[in-house]
Amino acid sequence: LQHTNVNDNSELSNQYAHICQQHTQEKKWVLFINPEESSIEQLAKTHGIDVSKILMVNYKSAVKSHTKVEIEHIKSVLSKGNCSAVILSNTDFENEEIVQLENSACKGQTQCVLLKKRLLH
Repeated sequence: LQHTNVNDNSELSNQYAHICQQHTQEKKWVLFINPEESSIEQLAKTHGIDVSKILMVNYKSAVKSHTKVEIEHIKSVLSKGNCSAVILSNTDFENEEIVQLENSACKGQTQCVLLKKRLLH
């Protein structure tokens, strides 16, 4: 399980690209949950990433900056191992939930990345 903070969409896109490049040989899906749309578009244009093995899921919420994702769904995806990586953007989890995600990721041998864009005031 990896926690990463980014400052802007360009940095976020670079993180997305780095993760995708790590998993291109595995022939498995890379799942993005609540990705920044502009950063995903940059993957193909700027980094030459083949987006045919990328899945994107968006969870909608009343609070736009931080969306609560159903942890049971994520744990299931992680533990099945169908994806080489699961990237969660701008989500909040309790410490106990993070431990559950980590355990599920280990079980399915799936990389789990929690990316959070810093809010600049």
